[in-house]
Amino acid sequence: MKTIELEVFADEIINEKFICLGCLFVPSNKKKVLVSDLINHRCLFEKSKKWVWNHSDCPFSKECKEQWHNNNKCEIHHTEIRKARSSNSQIKIAKRWLNYLIEHNRNNKELIFINILYIDLEMLEINNFGTENYHNNIYNKFFRTVMHYGITTFFSEFEKVIIKKVYHDKGSQEFHEYFPELNLMKLNESISGKCIIEDTNINFLESDHNIHIKLKKNSYIEAHLIQYIDLIIGTVTQNIFYLSDDSLKKEIAMILRPLIEKMLKEPHNRFSEYGYYKKQKISFFPKFKLEDSKNLLFNLEGNLMEVFKKDQFYSERELKMPYYDVKQSKLNSWVA
Repeated sequence: MKTIELEVFADEIINEKFICLGCLFVPSNKKKVLVSDLINHRCLFEKSKKWVWNHSDCPFSKECKEQWHNNNKCEIHHTEIRKARSSNSQIKIAKRWLNYLIEHNRNNKELIFINILYIDLEMLEINNFGTENYHNNIYNKFFRTVMHYGITTFFSEFEKVIIKKVYHDKGSQEFHEYFPELNLMKLNESISGKCIIEDTNINFLESDHNIHIKLKKNSYIEAHLIQYIDLIIGTVTQNIFYLSDDSLKKEIAMILRPLIEKMLKEPHNRFSEYGYYKKQKISFFPKFKLEDSKNLLFNLEGNLMEVFKKDQFYSERELKMPYYDVKQSKLNSWVA
């Protein structure tokens, strides 16, 4: 039986108009390679291509200043990427991580599988959900949808998919009545023929790897993958919804823009040079306004994809962020 083992890393963006859910699916036997690549991209010293956590262990320690090295230990968090406050290390590492995704797809590697779903709260008529915890209630239900699609689509060639663990950035979902424990149990029941979720407790994790390193915990590895999905969904969201006019955010967003444009216009193009087919997916829900959101919340005990018509999920959408010419912007700034 053809089997694959996975670990899942999740994060979200909650806005007054939408909820974004993002899941990064990582094959367990390739996790070490992916994390090693991301961590090595922390080394910004040109002569070296391998990162070490202690400056004294670096073979170029006499040439590379310890302060530079320590700066490169920074957490990568999309909300912190701003022209006025981002360090040189944050900027360069974020750019490297995003370019790594582009290179990953073009080289047809199979390390990074991502499903991103945007829930349009205005189309859901969220007032029908009441005022208490409605964001978390909606998130709780649609999280299974994102997981289900990723498992059954990205890994359809496998007869058995084993989810070893699901990690989630720390947030309000940790304290939801059902999300931490019951969510994955219900998903396990709905796709038991195809998938087994070994640990049905969602593991909430601090995204800052430095916290884990200080405590001498190996979970700094998983923290890097939480940072990675955070950076990716933040960059995708900036392109689609144009939440910030910050020049650095726009510059960072342009790295993934060609990939995002192709994913939205040609989601099923298996021959695309950007190599996202059955690796990464961006979708939106619902396409048409729902008349009764209470029925939505009530009926989502099962598989969302089976409850609603497929035409309620869609991918084609215009990007609100205008094209940003990085070189021209820098030239204008210099002339001014």
